[in-house]
Amino acid sequence: MAKLASDMGYKTARTLVLNNPYGIGFEGVFRESFENVGGEVVESVRYDPAQTIFDTEVARVAADNPDFVMLVAYPQTGSIILRTAYEKGFLSGDVDWLLSEGLRDENLAEMVGKDESGNYIVAGMIGTTPDPGEAGPAYEDFKAKFSEECGNAPSTYCSNSYDAAAVVILAMEQAGEVSGPAIRDNMRSVANPPGIAVTDVGEALELIRKGEEINYQGASGEITFDENGDVSGKYATWIITEDGSIQFGDGIDLN
Repeated sequence: MAKLASDMGYKTARTLVLNNPYGIGFEGVFRESFENVGGEVVESVRYDPAQTIFDTEVARVAADNPDFVMLVAYPQTGSIILRTAYEKGFLSGDVDWLLSEGLRDENLAEMVGKDESGNYIVAGMIGTTPDPGEAGPAYEDFKAKFSEECGNAPSTYCSNSYDAAAVVILAMEQAGEVSGPAIRDNMRSVANPPGIAVTDVGEALELIRKGEEINYQGASGEITFDENGDVSGKYATWIITEDGSIQFGDGIDLN
């Protein structure tokens, strides 16, 4: 988010975030990163996820025309915030808004609503998201199977959750037992190179049973655990189109 804001030439920001670990964590890392590239966070506002009225919060973050407002929210509350901002005149003029991946939902435009001309209020708004395009064919296969099973496309982090479960299953299979230490000690060996690159969980299980080393490549992309147990990801922009759908944009180069 900080890199995107910097690339867009923004110098000042106000943040409006959920008062929970997601919002607070996002806010903290964004502030540090944005300041590191020369930006300034003028004010940070946190809101209660149980709120239903956001007039005060919206007025605070839009005051004094910051270059942009960063909104970290989920669709239920985020849509109300964006609708409020529109009704108060804060979605037009000199203040832009950037959205977190938590708002990336095919129903967001409909939830916020349309203007008097019948156009979606949030059409053209941009956000950041994990880049599903980095996973290539593995993600497309996952998306097709998910959609067939669930009746809708996977939302943000669905593929990551799937891969998390897959790695645990593969680690248990390789360990030959179900325990925390066994899973911990086998996660890297089923996900990190070397080994046979495999994206299908069923195929991966068969290879393990044959005594083969595997390198599970997930629906969310390459899964390689570093020395801290973290997996690096790629990010991209997403935009709300004129018809209210979500379109993925360019990747965000973090180097």
